[in-house]
Amino acid sequence: MKRQIVTVGGAALLGLALLGSNGVSQAQQTTTTPPPAQGDVRQDNKDIRQDRKDLRQDRRETREDRQDLRKDRRELREDRREGAGKGELAKDRADVRHDEKDLKHDRQARREDRKDLHQDRKDRREDRRENHGK
Repeated sequence: MKRQIVTVGGAALLGLALLGSNGVSQAQQTTTTPPPAQGDVRQDNKDIRQDRKDLRQDRRETREDRQDLRKDRRELREDRREGAGKGELAKDRADVRHDEKDLKHDRQARREDRKDLHQDRKDRREDRRENHGK
């Protein structure tokens, strides 16, 4: 901690004398919470990297599921045109429903990962502010 020597006089000297040598009023209580360790920021950075990795994976899965859905819808249209049997059409419809469900699940996972990333960034920002105020 750096200390500066300053020459004061008059009312300022009286004010400092009343505050005491450490610059804190005798009436004030000095309750300070210990600043977060540097490891907190490191952990937040690690969490952010993991959340980004999860988001990239979720985007890949979403893209693959959209491709599967398009392929299954195309097959269903072709089977309808060709006049395929009821069993084949039912199977294609089930595939489409399954792909839509997978796509919905992937979108929910992406939403959750975005929330996690946002929270981790917020935590890191708060930890940095607390470390900066040491």
